[in-house]
Amino acid sequence: MKAKVTGYTTDQGFAIMMEHLSPGKGGRHRLTVSYGKRPNLNLSPRIVLAQEISDVRSIYLSQGLYNKKIRESLQALIKLNKVTWQSIFIK
Repeated sequence: MKAKVTGYTTDQGFAIMMEHLSPGKGGRHRLTVSYGKRPNLNLSPRIVLAQEISDVRSIYLSQGLYNKKIRESLQALIKLNKVTWQSIFIK
Protein backbone atom coordinates (compact mmCIF):
# COMPACT_ATOMS: atom_id res chain seq x y z
CA MET A 1 0.00 0.00 0.00
CA LYS A 2 2.96 2.27 0.51
CA ALA A 3 3.19 2.97 -3.22
CA LYS A 4 -0.58 3.45 -3.54
CA VAL A 5 -1.55 5.50 -0.47
CA THR A 6 -0.09 8.93 0.18
CA GLY A 7 1.38 9.18 3.66
CA TYR A 8 1.15 5.45 4.37
CA THR A 9 4.05 3.88 6.24
CA THR A 10 4.66 0.18 6.83
CA ASP A 11 4.12 0.50 10.58
CA GLN A 12 0.48 1.43 9.87
CA GLY A 13 -0.34 -1.81 8.09
CA PHE A 14 -1.66 -5.12 9.30
CA ALA A 15 -0.09 -8.54 8.95
CA ILE A 16 -1.23 -12.13 9.04
CA MET A 17 0.73 -14.30 11.47
CA MET A 18 1.11 -17.74 9.93
CA GLU A 19 2.91 -20.15 12.23
CA HIS A 20 5.78 -22.10 10.78
CA LEU A 21 5.56 -25.87 10.69
CA SER A 22 9.26 -26.26 11.53
CA PRO A 23 11.39 -23.29 12.61
CA GLY A 24 13.92 -22.42 9.93
CA LYS A 25 12.51 -24.85 7.37
CA GLY A 26 9.83 -22.74 5.77
CA GLY A 27 6.24 -23.18 6.70
CA ARG A 28 2.98 -21.64 5.64
CA HIS A 29 4.31 -18.16 4.93
CA ARG A 30 6.56 -19.53 2.21
CA LEU A 31 3.56 -21.26 0.64
CA THR A 32 1.83 -17.96 -0.11
CA VAL A 33 1.72 -16.82 -3.72
CA SER A 34 3.23 -13.45 -2.82
CA TYR A 35 6.15 -14.75 -0.75
CA GLY A 36 9.41 -13.16 -1.89
CA LYS A 37 7.78 -11.26 -4.75
CA ARG A 38 7.27 -7.59 -5.44
CA PRO A 39 3.67 -6.38 -5.27
CA ASN A 40 1.71 -5.84 -8.47
CA LEU A 41 1.15 -2.08 -8.33
CA ASN A 42 -1.41 -2.28 -11.14
CA LEU A 43 -3.88 -3.85 -8.70
CA SER A 44 -5.91 -1.95 -6.14
CA PRO A 45 -5.25 -2.59 -2.43
CA ARG A 46 -8.78 -4.02 -2.21
CA ILE A 47 -8.07 -6.62 -4.90
CA VAL A 48 -4.70 -7.50 -3.36
CA LEU A 49 -6.26 -7.99 0.08
CA ALA A 50 -8.91 -10.28 -1.43
CA GLN A 51 -6.24 -12.31 -3.23
CA GLU A 52 -4.08 -12.62 -0.11
CA ILE A 53 -7.03 -13.69 2.05
CA SER A 54 -8.06 -16.26 -0.56
CA ASP A 55 -4.49 -17.56 -0.75
CA VAL A 56 -4.19 -17.95 3.03
CA ARG A 57 -7.59 -19.66 3.17
CA SER A 58 -6.57 -22.15 0.47
CA ILE A 59 -3.33 -22.99 2.32
CA TYR A 60 -5.17 -23.77 5.54
CA LEU A 61 -7.85 -25.71 3.61
CA SER A 62 -5.22 -27.82 1.82
CA GLN A 63 -3.65 -28.70 5.16
CA GLY A 64 -7.01 -29.59 6.71
CA LEU A 65 -6.66 -26.80 9.25
CA TYR A 66 -9.25 -24.27 8.07
CA ASN A 67 -11.80 -23.82 10.83
CA LYS A 68 -14.11 -21.28 12.44
CA LYS A 69 -11.26 -19.53 14.28
CA ILE A 70 -9.19 -19.08 11.10
CA ARG A 71 -12.26 -17.88 9.16
CA GLU A 72 -13.17 -15.37 11.88
CA SER A 73 -9.57 -14.13 12.05
CA LEU A 74 -9.47 -13.53 8.30
CA GLN A 75 -12.84 -11.77 8.43
CA ALA A 76 -11.54 -9.58 11.28
CA LEU A 77 -8.48 -8.66 9.21
CA ILE A 78 -10.69 -7.62 6.29
CA LYS A 79 -12.89 -5.54 8.58
CA LEU A 80 -9.89 -3.91 10.26
CA ASN A 81 -8.51 -2.84 6.88
CA LYS A 82 -11.90 -1.52 5.75
CA VAL A 83 -12.41 0.48 8.95
CA THR A 84 -8.86 1.84 9.11
CA TRP A 85 -8.52 2.63 5.40
CA GLN A 86 -12.12 3.43 4.45
CA SER A 87 -11.27 5.49 1.37
CA ILE A 88 -8.98 2.76 0.01
CA PHE A 89 -11.26 -0.25 0.43
CA ILE A 90 -14.57 1.13 -0.86
CA LYS A 91 -16.18 -0.78 -3.73
